[in-house]
Amino acid sequence: MTEHSFYKDQQYFNRLSDSLETKPELLTDYITPNDKFFVCKATEGSPRVDLETYALKVHGDGIGKPLALTYDAIMKLPSHTVISYLECAGNHRDLFDLVMGTPIQPAADGFGMTKWLTGGVGNAVWTGVSLRTILQMAGLDPATVAVNAKGLDADAPEGGVSRPIPIEKALDPDTILAYHMNGEPLPIDNGFPFRLIVPGWVGTNSVKWVGEITASKSDIKVERNTIHYVFIGPEWEPDGDVLGGLITTQNIKSSLALAWNQELPSGKQIIRGNARSPHDPIEKVEWSDDGGATWNDATLIPPNLKYAWCRFEFEWDAKPGQQALMTRATDTAGNTQPLEHPFNAEGYLFNMVFGHPVSVK
Repeated sequence: MTEHSFYKDQQYFNRLSDSLETKPELLTDYITPNDKFFVCKATEGSPRVDLETYALKVHGDGIGKPLALTYDAIMKLPSHTVISYLECAGNHRDLFDLVMGTPIQPAADGFGMTKWLTGGVGNAVWTGVSLRTILQMAGLDPATVAVNAKGLDADAPEGGVSRPIPIEKALDPDTILAYHMNGEPLPIDNGFPFRLIVPGWVGTNSVKWVGEITASKSDIKVERNTIHYVFIGPEWEPDGDVLGGLITTQNIKSSLALAWNQELPSGKQIIRGNARSPHDPIEKVEWSDDGGATWNDATLIPPNLKYAWCRFEFEWDAKPGQQALMTRATDTAGNTQPLEHPFNAEGYLFNMVFGHPVSVK
């Protein structure tokens, strides 16, 4: 079993509070290696789970046959594999300051502290058990409307990170209780022994160290779908105890595999990056080095799958001086990156087209 350490050589990561952001210039592979995959955490440490005593509790008023599944019992269930990118809802958060000049102010309880640049994302091969298999084993009631996974990180708010998903997404065969990441057991800091993978949705739904699954015939409300992971600002109205617009799916983005203000020599350069959409495969990526006055098509590098990111590259004739490169992704459903993004108090889902600074010598 592999394991991240916050005290390891930081050649792969930028340290952000209790989280690790992959250095963007290293995100050039289609599959992000486990030891380079970003880590987002609500607590300082990661729970160490004793497999001998582990039992996944499956219960709630939407369950007819409550279960307590051992590690071995889960590992014997039919497996399902999905290639999917995973991205923190706050990835690009620091761009509200760097691009828009409006820094995020952390909430009173610390949310919004992780100032991700563009490295809070990775693409991996996830293998596990379809969540619907487990729910059906537990006698899922047809009247169920919501399913909530809860982590064993007991020091996190509410005694463990949790965030509900609607029953339709829970029953999608690609929503899985994962135990392998890129063919290996999950690293401890990425959820060993089991984490939920909810393709296309914001990363907080992919709950780590899952120890409990609740199915309910009514809506489930927790901190992460009422006061956090909601859009808070003048464009979104509160709704009862929900402080703003609920965040569920990711949005279309593109980013370059370059450090912020990367230094490059002048002349011909091959610039690489990745684009991703929660909705459909990427259709095109355009790039500009003149502030968006003209756009050029980048080359997409296969594969190009739903839920996975798509790499792209283009040749750029770099002129000496301070430059800015812009990219804009469009998916096959016609979704494209906007030119503006409204500010929200906790800095979620920044995806507007922006100039990535490059210093050419």
